[in-house]
Amino acid sequence: MTAPIGKEKEIEQDWDIYWADKDKSSNVVYDFLAGIYRRLIVKNILNHFIKKYFSKGLDVLHAGCGSGQVDADIAGYINITALDISANALKIYKGIHGANCKTVQGNIFALPFADHSFDGLYNLGVLEHFTQDEIRQILLECKRVIKPGGKILVLWPPVFGFTVFILDSAHFILNKIFRMNVKLHPDEITRVRSRKHAIQTFEDAGFKMIEYYFGIRDIFTQAVVVAENK
Repeated sequence: MTAPIGKEKEIEQDWDIYWADKDKSSNVVYDFLAGIYRRLIVKNILNHFIKKYFSKGLDVLHAGCGSGQVDADIAGYINITALDISANALKIYKGIHGANCKTVQGNIFALPFADHSFDGLYNLGVLEHFTQDEIRQILLECKRVIKPGGKILVLWPPVFGFTVFILDSAHFILNKIFRMNVKLHPDEITRVRSRKHAIQTFEDAGFKMIEYYFGIRDIFTQAVVVAENK
């Protein structure tokens, strides 16, 4: 199951523009703060759950890898194949990790891998950019490439997350009050609403929920979903 060709190209262009803009002055402050957030908070919670649910040396797909800042500590723990639709994102990723990880340009709706290619899969900052129906398509494709019994780990921003509040407030102040027409981050159209919402979403795609976490470990910024390929 794939995204329509027109939409696929639109998604690729949007993310290429986003990653190409990383060196432009209009986003320097946001990118600086976002980088700190990824390194000090997101990376730590990812490390915790990767090492909790993935054994050392497993072959794991990072589906929608972006710049890969958060992979710094786990790149030597698991064998990462990093996939992204944006060539610009992968260029940044390679600049950070070199030959430590394999990079592949591809569409998350049609992963360029054979069935059951990976022991597990993870991503963060991905699902919220798609509709509920598109999320189901993505998860079905993820399920296809994960071995039976393998796990998927997803960090999914919740409706009431701390960083969601900060980001929405910043957009409101910049655009509604100061009329700056600034877009700091691609639209987040489907944030996770609750544990029940997460369970329904993953079980509808054929996964079995293992853990749902939303708490102090990352200052209530991300919902962590861990599920098994039944």
